[in-house]
Amino acid sequence: MNYQREIDPQTLATIRSGGVPKTPIGYFSGLILIGLLFGSAAAAGISGSIKTKKYLENPAAGDVYEIKREENGKSLYTLYRIANVTMDSITFDVNDYEAEGTKGLRKLREQRGDSYSEKIILARTEVAKMKADNRISTIERK
Repeated sequence: MNYQREIDPQTLATIRSGGVPKTPIGYFSGLILIGLLFGSAAAAGISGSIKTKKYLENPAAGDVYEIKREENGKSLYTLYRIANVTMDSITFDVNDYEAEGTKGLRKLREQRGDSYSEKIILARTEVAKMKADNRISTIERK
């Protein structure tokens, strides 16, 4: 069947002269938003790792380290707060509580963030090794 005979010749000429219709830019807005979301997440991750590295190189009293350890296949977290810094060692106040997983760590920080009683002294090289072994997840400076 030939449907061209059913269309008015003047209308057919108008359609052919218009070319291919362009896709509105609004159709791609979802893809643009997804790209921006991934870009901002990547930028935040890079920024956090740069801060952690800077804080590790220049520790200051009051910095809070999130420490991770494995026990029976579970990740346990606690907080170490710097009490004193010397040329070759760092004295930490160790939080009295441990939390399971990152959600538990967030609760620990909110509810028991000031419960420190034990002290531990670590050499700077030992702290650097802990970071290399991914036992230090983040460092926050107040």
